[in-house]
Amino acid sequence: MLRHKIFATLVALICTTFVWADDATFSGTIPVMYINTENSKPITSKDTYINATYYLDPMGCEGVEALGSANAQLPLEIRGRGNWTWNGFDKKPYRLKFGSKTAILGMKKSKHFALMANADDELSGLRNAVGYQLARMLDMPWTPSDKPVEVVLNNEYIGLYFLTETIRVDSDRVNIVEQADGESDEEAITGGWLVEIDNYDSDPHVRITEGNGERIIFTYKTPEELSDEQENYLREQMVAIDKAIYDKDKNSTKWEEYIDLDRLVRFYIIQEILDNAESFHGSCYMHRDKGENQKWMFGPVWDFGNTFRRGSGQFIYENPPFGQTWIGEIAKFPRFEEKVKEVWYSFRENNFDEIYTFIDNFVVNYEAAIQADDKRWPNYGSSNVTKDGTTMKNNIRERVEFLAEHWGDIEKEPTSTTYTVYFDPAETGWQKIYVYSWDYYNNKVTNLLGDWPGTRTKTTVNIEGTEYYTISFDPGYTPVQPMIIFNDGKSGVGEHQTEDLVLYNNGMYDSKGLKGIYSAINSTTHDNGMKIRCRTIYCKGEIALYNMQGVIVAHGQDQVTAPEAGIYIAVCNNIATKVCLQ
Repeated sequence: MLRHKIFATLVALICTTFVWADDATFSGTIPVMYINTENSKPITSKDTYINATYYLDPMGCEGVEALGSANAQLPLEIRGRGNWTWNGFDKKPYRLKFGSKTAILGMKKSKHFALMANADDELSGLRNAVGYQLARMLDMPWTPSDKPVEVVLNNEYIGLYFLTETIRVDSDRVNIVEQADGESDEEAITGGWLVEIDNYDSDPHVRITEGNGERIIFTYKTPEELSDEQENYLREQMVAIDKAIYDKDKNSTKWEEYIDLDRLVRFYIIQEILDNAESFHGSCYMHRDKGENQKWMFGPVWDFGNTFRRGSGQFIYENPPFGQTWIGEIAKFPRFEEKVKEVWYSFRENNFDEIYTFIDNFVVNYEAAIQADDKRWPNYGSSNVTKDGTTMKNNIRERVEFLAEHWGDIEKEPTSTTYTVYFDPAETGWQKIYVYSWDYYNNKVTNLLGDWPGTRTKTTVNIEGTEYYTISFDPGYTPVQPMIIFNDGKSGVGEHQTEDLVLYNNGMYDSKGLKGIYSAINSTTHDNGMKIRCRTIYCKGEIALYNMQGVIVAHGQDQVTAPEAGIYIAVCNNIATKVCLQ
């Protein structure tokens, strides 16, 4: 608790000189959510909802459905949320309860969502976004969706938020039996349970002493009010787990009778990749379904605000800044270590590198909104989104190197990536177009298109009425931190060359920088006449988009947009096609 008091004091001192730009406003590049409280009442409590209305303006974003309007606003209740994020920052997070179950921004219907401020994340909000994406990639059963939205509260722009599904027992979220409050039946109290390993003792909780002498706080979310029988059952379960974990015989499997090994391993690997040294200390969720033989499942994941805060070179349970419940002792069991290596190897062998593409797309898609947020909250935001993306990727690469030293790694065949880039010279007046590209990592520069000024390109292509110079090249390996400059054969930023720009495959650039990512598939590739542009599919007729688990995630007439990058099954004109959308 001491760290939170110290942090709050420091933030209070900082906030005495806090300023924000009066002309700050939303970027208009992502949907905008307008919220108006009753009589413009300020939101001062994180315990009591106040009445409000809202409407969602898609701002022209494809595949986003408008909800309500300025003249026909929809009912909403809103309150504050969080602990130190509520008390320590001027940019506040909020809890929302819609008047009726609503499918907003492509998420499944619910009344319950949160507006996450990410004021504690100076890496452009990438910490939570990457953590949730890793959980999806590692096949955790359910991970909260988080969709970026700019928010106007009582006619005041309050910045970029992530509308996020809250963790609760629900058939579309934590899918377990919802146990009644005050239950006493012996079988009924076995589940379902939704519990948080917490670092605040102000919430309703039971408490035990860990085998190492530290206290553990278990805040119960479902049920919300406990009978004596429920409280005793929860405490007895946690004491039994703790005793089994601290068994001196590390070949014992007793603790696995209580905790699902595979689920814990996947949860743990995510935390290690991001060096989240507070992962088993707070915001650490566990749940258990009804039944005598059911096991406790770790997850869903939540809150990656403390990732990459202390430097690499040690596991998350080694010298943790605030304590790490159980995981350091569990790591001593050989069966746990073997399972970690098994899941890690499979993850590295298959789709791990997709996380770097996810980060690149995040930077491109939300850069303008993040910069608008930085103008509104200069003490919390980030003005260099591209740099933040590079920092996050490099942090992950360094972490992977450390983990691979201990868990092993796959032997990949040497790979290479063919890059294609497009440059619009309309505002330059340049007569010749050169492309200079290089890879910079660990203080080493590798030229990818020859020495300065690079390679001249004379090839042009017309894309939606704009003529672009284009070039394709294969570096012969997969670059780590590739960069690119367009120039006229001379030096001088502005007059003769662009600034240093991050190299994106299929990147569309002009003199100011990256305009977007171009992706197109020739219609003759698909018998159903389907075309793809980024995450949007065009096809005459009704289109349905399914994830790889067979769940429909989007549908539309003549076009549909995926909720996020990934691999999907698109069904149009009764023909199913597997597509990779970026």
